[in-house]
Amino acid sequence: MKHHALILFFAMAFFSSCVTQKEYQELEEQKKYYETEAQVADSLRNEYNKLAEENRQIGIEFRNTRLDLEQYVVTNKSLQNSYLALLERVEGLKKDRNELDITASYEKYNLERQLSGQQQDLDQSRKRQEGLEYELYQKDNRLNSIEYDYTNIKGALQERNIRIQELEQMLDAKEENMKDVREGLNTLASRFSTGDLTIEERNGKLYLSLSSNLLFPSGSTRIDSEGQRALRELANALKSNPDIDIQVEGHTDSDGNALTNWNLSVDRAVAVTNLLVSNGVNPERITAAGRGEYLPKAPNNTAFGKSLNRRTEIIISPKLDELYQYLGGQ
Repeated sequence: MKHHALILFFAMAFFSSCVTQKEYQELEEQKKYYETEAQVADSLRNEYNKLAEENRQIGIEFRNTRLDLEQYVVTNKSLQNSYLALLERVEGLKKDRNELDITASYEKYNLERQLSGQQQDLDQSRKRQEGLEYELYQKDNRLNSIEYDYTNIKGALQERNIRIQELEQMLDAKEENMKDVREGLNTLASRFSTGDLTIEERNGKLYLSLSSNLLFPSGSTRIDSEGQRALRELANALKSNPDIDIQVEGHTDSDGNALTNWNLSVDRAVAVTNLLVSNGVNPERITAAGRGEYLPKAPNNTAFGKSLNRRTEIIISPKLDELYQYLGGQ
């Protein structure tokens, strides 16, 4: 899920280069929200494991309680038998007392004291029986409450698991689609030299880098014939797949004025975007941005490094509108 959270983060991050500061802050807040969502998804798994362990402990406690209940029933039955036996004995003693009225007062006193002790035993037995019955009642109520809570928690977990599975299926479909796009771009890249066109995959996005030598004459925003051919082939590879978003970024080296380089990078990104759109790419799926000299691919202290930095990057990422709508509806 952390990998999926990164997809969400970079899906929002690529908009930051061409929006206002306020909009950028709003996107940052959205990024934090979806990172939190991914963390919640991970915490749901931990919560599920925790609840499973609690359920196991509840099962043990339930069995132990049942054993206690059975023991209490046995004890109660034994007490009941003792109580009945004592009642019979009392009745017998009463009969004996009537027969012994003529005996000495000392013997009568001893018998009465014996009866009193036995009555106390009976009273204690009754109290103990009542206490056991009340304890059984409390445990039964507790078991009913535990079973009710467990049923509710289990239902909530099942709903959350369904939501997580649906999100994972959507993300898996996005990743599978990106694999298909990568295969098409690899076929395109094989028709050009490595120095002119390269493809990298980072954080769930595809970075298609086209050298300035392939697309533009030096200092110009006009795309030459070889560059137009490359972009037409790229448009053919992209326009048939509606489930992706495209960002075109212009980059320069550090030679010359920084503002001039920035403007040049913007104009070149717009030129590439226009050509892709004119060859069938949906304009609603594409964004143009200029980076100037501020996102170099290599140090600008050598001619080779500068040549790597003079480039146009086309960043292809999964289209996340459907995922946003799903999250917004939850």
